[in-house]
Amino acid sequence: MTIVLTLALAMLGAAAALVLVRLFRGPSNLDRIIAAEILLVIVIAGVALESARQGTSTYLPLLMVLGLVGFVGGVAVTRFMSRDTDDTDDTDDTGDTGDTDEAGETQETGETHEPDRPDQPDEVQRQTREQQ
Repeated sequence: MTIVLTLALAMLGAAAALVLVRLFRGPSNLDRIIAAEILLVIVIAGVALESARQGTSTYLPLLMVLGLVGFVGGVAVTRFMSRDTDDTDDTDDTGDTGDTDEAGETQETGETHEPDRPDQPDEVQRQTREQQ
């Protein structure tokens, strides 16, 4: 049994080394996020193997907390990254950026421009469209 556990720990160590290379080299932020998630799964697997080697279940709460932190952290980082890409896309369907100033007024005509915001309820969005 100790040979199998030692071999499994060695394989996890090799996998962690490869994931660390991907974590540092990138090339994109998405690659780094996925590599961090995989590294956390490897750590969880290592702790589980150590628990099996010792024959104890005292590490079970640690495994649960690591799994929960990994899930919540992954969702939070992914949501943060998706907001960054949504905010940088200022073009409309025609490809025009809509040259608006800070007050939301179009520079050429002086009209106000209020973009639809998905965080508002449907009723508020409808009223905003009717006012325009």
